[in-house]
Amino acid sequence: MEEIEKQLVTDSGFIEEFWRRLAAYRQTDPKVTQLAVFDELNDLYETIYGEPKFSSYDAFRMRRDRKARRPAKK
Repeated sequence: MEEIEKQLVTDSGFIEEFWRRLAAYRQTDPKVTQLAVFDELNDLYETIYGEPKFSSYDAFRMRRDRKARRPAKK
């Protein structure tokens, strides 16, 4: 559990765990939604740290997509 706690602290770690879980869950249930995975992770974060990491799915989605559009650092 401690490893996941550390990973969720950063935006990139949260996003990485989001994609990992989504892929894993869709292996057994292709209908699992991105919102369901986000809610699970955001609830886990709130349980650990006392407040949600993101105020909403849309806030998370905008952060996730903004990070994906950034050019790689050299």
